[in-house]
Amino acid sequence: MDADVEFLFRRPSVDHFVGRAALRVRLSPDYNRKTLPYDYETKIQETWTRKTDENSTLYNGTKFRLHSVDCDNDDRSANVTFNLGVTCYRDFIGTNWSPNAQLYRDLGSEEWGDSQAFLSDALGVGALLETSDGFAVLLKRSMSCAEAPGLWDIPGGHPEPKAVVGNKSLEDINLLEIRPEKVVDEIFNSTLGEIVDEVNIPQDTLTDPLLVGIARNTTSAGRPSSEYYVRCNLASEEVRILYNKGTQAEADESNGIMFLPVNQITNLEVMKSDIWCQMAPSAKGCLMMFGLASNKGLDCE
Repeated sequence: MDADVEFLFRRPSVDHFVGRAALRVRLSPDYNRKTLPYDYETKIQETWTRKTDENSTLYNGTKFRLHSVDCDNDDRSANVTFNLGVTCYRDFIGTNWSPNAQLYRDLGSEEWGDSQAFLSDALGVGALLETSDGFAVLLKRSMSCAEAPGLWDIPGGHPEPKAVVGNKSLEDINLLEIRPEKVVDEIFNSTLGEIVDEVNIPQDTLTDPLLVGIARNTTSAGRPSSEYYVRCNLASEEVRILYNKGTQAEADESNGIMFLPVNQITNLEVMKSDIWCQMAPSAKGCLMMFGLASNKGLDCE
């Protein structure tokens, strides 16, 4: 295992990855972040102000908050449910990335029996993108990124509530009025959209994502990222050419591309490579879960 990552939920084999039709979401304000005591709650804005002063590219927006995951009694069952609330990027930076994050986790354990109760825990998405010639795509995050600057990562981002309800404020979103299937579609569509916007490859070259699992980033107080497997019908050199054009919507978020043989992931040899310590936690979580699902006899101790 790697100290940067904890598994919240993962599928036991590639045959049990979860497709769009098998994922459910349950929406409730009960799954929102609990409000911290006043003195700590006010520090969220202080942290956000400091971070935006340091990085003018940051902006606030609503995100889905992962509270928990349910599966049927058999963990091989196809049906999986994400229990979701809403949060925002300001609260994510001000709680999960706060210098007081461990204090907030301790308070959550004491007051709610849940170390994540006071944290934003904005749900992320990421994808192991495999080319037609058997390589996984990694991007080197630019130094202007708020998370994991300068590290190698898989394509990813966040599903956006505004894609479902429009440009509403956090306070104006009524989770009970949202159709859950619309949120499922946004989760899968945003995974594809991030690949298109970051790598610069057409969406019609991609398969629909399959859920591999969810990993928590321990460097950001357990922030959850749902990880997916997507295949592309382009070869690695074709992908490189398209990426290097620099015309993608989010070209400023990365400044390099790398192709990692998928067989180094399926046998977990990648964990012994020099590049491993230069990977973002989201990439580590995705690659480890994919490797374990590909070879059930392996472990990552």
